[in-house]
Amino acid sequence: MSDIILKKERSMTKYTKDTKSTNLTDLNVSNNTEKSAQQLPNHVNLEKWEDAGYVWSGSITPRLLKRLVDIVPEDYQDKPIDLRCELKKQGQLLTLEMQFTGDIWVTCQRCLNPLNIDVTHDAQLILLQREEQESLVDESDDYLLLEELLADQPENKKGDRLLPLKKLVEDELLLDVPLSAKHDDCEMAVEQVGEIIEEEAENPFAALEALKGKL
Repeated sequence: MSDIILKKERSMTKYTKDTKSTNLTDLNVSNNTEKSAQQLPNHVNLEKWEDAGYVWSGSITPRLLKRLVDIVPEDYQDKPIDLRCELKKQGQLLTLEMQFTGDIWVTCQRCLNPLNIDVTHDAQLILLQREEQESLVDESDDYLLLEELLADQPENKKGDRLLPLKKLVEDELLLDVPLSAKHDDCEMAVEQVGEIIEEEAENPFAALEALKGKL
């Protein structure tokens, strides 16, 4: 099974995982049960917070998300999006809840002007420890296997499992951006090359006037 987030039917394209490896020296691993107004951590240590639970709240910007920033115009890459993440156990299942409030700005594919996409929504992702747990989730639930998600993630010196929190947040935001975003009502952008010279319309009676002068 792929570790692509399994989604309900939505009108946008699913995004696959970023398979690039992360160096241990670049890791920003969370070590607090709750963080606020600090940078979103790259990873959360499951050995510490899987049972205890973990909450992060604050603001993120497209500039901090490597894939999202590529589709956001430069002037809008620092626009904040409010986010609250909570990792917790619900019965036998581990869940990640995400609450987003704000807009993402992209370029309209028709008029080429900035276009804001409202990404305010709540999302819940179920993290399965093993395939047998699939029977515990509904068809409409969003879920993935932890084993496959963590397969290409780095480990710390103790070999702890590190949940790629920032990647999962970015995946969720990318799902909210249409492949070809357009304003509901705008005109096609037309690039003008050179100066347009308006020609004076020919008078249909000019020939008659010339003929009249010869008579």
